[in-house]
Amino acid sequence: MDLAYLLSLELPICKVSDSPSNIPSIQHWTSLQHNLRAQLQDVDDPGWSLNVLRRVGGLDISFETGTTGTNRATAVLVVCELTVNQVNDENEGTASAMTEIYEDAVDVDMDLPYISGFLFVREVFAYELLLQRLRKSAPELEPDVFLVDGSGVFHPRQCGSASHFGISNGLRTIGVAKKLLCFDDFDKAAGEQVEQHMLCNFGDNIPLVGSSGFVYGLALRTAHPAKDTSSKRIYVSIGNGFCLESTKDVILKCCDVGGSYLPEPVRLADLTGRAIERTCKQIHQMQPGPEARQIAIDISNLLSNKSRKTLLDMLEEVSLDLHQRLASVQPESLKRKRSTVEELFLPLQGMYPEAQVGVLLAALRIEKPWAANLHKECLCKQRAGEAMRVAL
Repeated sequence: MDLAYLLSLELPICKVSDSPSNIPSIQHWTSLQHNLRAQLQDVDDPGWSLNVLRRVGGLDISFETGTTGTNRATAVLVVCELTVNQVNDENEGTASAMTEIYEDAVDVDMDLPYISGFLFVREVFAYELLLQRLRKSAPELEPDVFLVDGSGVFHPRQCGSASHFGISNGLRTIGVAKKLLCFDDFDKAAGEQVEQHMLCNFGDNIPLVGSSGFVYGLALRTAHPAKDTSSKRIYVSIGNGFCLESTKDVILKCCDVGGSYLPEPVRLADLTGRAIERTCKQIHQMQPGPEARQIAIDISNLLSNKSRKTLLDMLEEVSLDLHQRLASVQPESLKRKRSTVEELFLPLQGMYPEAQVGVLLAALRIEKPWAANLHKECLCKQRAGEAMRVAL
């Protein structure tokens, strides 16, 4: 596991066998959160306006499904572009579509234990890696705001993962939690009161007010009754660089484009991570180990739906032993134009010569219909995935 992020903070490393009461890092992590909270910007950035919003990023982590014994997860960044229609002379618009323009996923080792209030230890270093990769490969696509699946100031020390990530990197961030968090200042009774409050219409909300009087965020109805008859809501909080009202406006802008109660970038990041993890589970049964997981992630990252289907058809058209090594497959046996073989098969053969054919076929069968229109360069132009193969 790459613990450079934690080591740079000079924090002791937790072991899975440690109990929370015996982990000396908690004091250091608490101090770090307090220090970051003092730097948090809970007002809009100068010059910010909802009208300038064009690109929104969604960050999410999906955990392995079933019991594979690897204790790993997939962190995903999706960037969507917002299309607006002008509706009046004051240049205000309403969202008509969000188009996915970028996606990336990295493999994450989750050996560190879950400790309530300290999720940043398991999450933020993965999000920072995804940010670094975006800035290296497509800096022009960096979002105007990042939506983080988790909390911002809706946190015992008012510094959840969304705030930590935003403050540390000077970014606008918003926390988007699917579940209501309770802690000393916002206890179970306060949570029950919020949950019992009816939110009937799109945009209806109720503030999350602690016993101290501090407003931690909003419980927000983000599903249109005509599209989703459930009473689902999300729990939105300032991450960094926004006031609470602007946080609400951004979230509603990202939820007014489809039928889901989740903001579109977070929804797509969640779907991508789940698809990768399902594929990893299938692959693990054939070839356990980190390389098999990396194959699934590389296939998702590097190949468009069209290229993936072309390569899958290419391999299924010939009689190959599923246990055969990729290195032993003769390119001349593949019934496609030489240029197609060189663009799609040869780079993957060079990346994973020892992988089994069956593993590659399983990875190529990953289903991502939501990314059908996402453009990706030819695999050979991506330096055989070299830039995309950094794992934690």
